[in-house]
Amino acid sequence: MRVGYIFAGQGQQFVSMGEDLVALYPSAARTYAQASQILGYDVLKLDESQLSETRFTQPALYVLHTVIAQLLETNNITANVVCGLSLGEYNAITEAGIIDFETGLTLIQKRAEIMHNALPPYTSGMAACLKTDRQTVEAVLQGHDVAICNVNTPSQIVIGGNIDALEAVIPALKEAGVRMVIPLKVSTVSHMALLKPASTLLRGVLESIPFGTPRISFINNIHAQVQSDNFVDTLARHISEPTELAASIKKMVDMGVDTIIEIGPKGSISKFVKEICGDTVKTYNVYSAETLGGLIDDQ
Repeated sequence: MRVGYIFAGQGQQFVSMGEDLVALYPSAARTYAQASQILGYDVLKLDESQLSETRFTQPALYVLHTVIAQLLETNNITANVVCGLSLGEYNAITEAGIIDFETGLTLIQKRAEIMHNALPPYTSGMAACLKTDRQTVEAVLQGHDVAICNVNTPSQIVIGGNIDALEAVIPALKEAGVRMVIPLKVSTVSHMALLKPASTLLRGVLESIPFGTPRISFINNIHAQVQSDNFVDTLARHISEPTELAASIKKMVDMGVDTIIEIGPKGSISKFVKEICGDTVKTYNVYSAETLGGLIDDQ
């Protein structure tokens, strides 16, 4: 078995995520306690309104993903290849040994604050275009101040921009045959040019970080290629350029991965893998004590 971990991005977070893991596993409780010391607040106590804000969502998910990866390792489940969607990329570089947990969480907190402050909250947004293709969406977006932000599968393309521009382009998308356009639960857009000033600020933070050498293969999010250096540049550009998850999944499979574990709520990436790979790759999704137990029992 050759295992790939894909760490999820934000959009399906939920209140009290991680509480069941803390109740069952002392190691999880220790990691959450450490996170509270670093962040200055307890991510387990965030309410629904707070969890919808990027500045809180990203640290909460980073901690959850880290705890799950630690528990998988405790149960002798480890990855050969890792990648992550959006903020999940920071979990991927942590799992690859490029940075440690404290550095990663501190970075995520600063990244989230930079993104939160880049634009007034809820003045920009993102939406998933389903049952379509990249070429169709690109053609419709020409002339609109909206851009492709994530290519999740060949048929699911996420777009983003200022709210007014995003709402204005939806009728044009539907006219072009894109029948399903679903708004995402985010307080600000990411992975497009509106975030270039934020990207510059983030670069200044990243330049002070001593990045290590990956101990396992890491696939980055904007090129969908294995990366072993130059992390300042790609992580800085990451928030203002589109993510290429579909190509990253294909790259994993090309590298011999036959089992993909999606870490984080609640199964979207597993569906992406199914669309791209069919039944050739076994998939699991872990985000809770119950889903962790199901995976462990299946080994």
